[in-house]
Amino acid sequence: MPEAESDDALIARCLRHEEEAWRALVERYASYIYTIATRAIGLEGDDAREVFQESLLKVFEGLPGYRREGQFRAWLRRVVLNAAAAYLRRRRPTEALHEGMVDPAQEETLEQVERAYVLTRSLRDLDAPCRQIISLFFFEAQPYKAIATTLAIPEGTVGSRLARCLTKLRSKVRHLR
Repeated sequence: MPEAESDDALIARCLRHEEEAWRALVERYASYIYTIATRAIGLEGDDAREVFQESLLKVFEGLPGYRREGQFRAWLRRVVLNAAAAYLRRRRPTEALHEGMVDPAQEETLEQVERAYVLTRSLRDLDAPCRQIISLFFFEAQPYKAIATTLAIPEGTVGSRLARCLTKLRSKVRHLR
């Protein structure tokens, strides 16, 4: 799988009004934005979709002012939280988030969303054989013998291949953090 284009490169292309770059940026972060709205803020259905749309609009409008200080995801997360706070103030004034305060449970949920995003993106960037062996072992809880049968490799090779793939995954995770 080819190396994914960096956020900074995509942003630079977006600022040159390249529609395909905007699509790629939205595709890369759509589930991240939606997950913050649903899991961290606790919105559902139309409310979550509305915050998602408002967040994308704010990102589009704010991209020229993005200073590339720190990670794009951190800036994006703040944009989504601000969009959610503004939305809640308009829709449910008594339930609006206080912009300066994030309760510990919400912060923990945001960290879980962040970790899940990094892991998902790192897995997606692995080559197909590594994604497959990691999925079989960790997500499907297959024993080495079943993995060996599925992949048509000797059972003794499963452990070493899994170890090599996990090393690749760790490297990708470190790169995204």
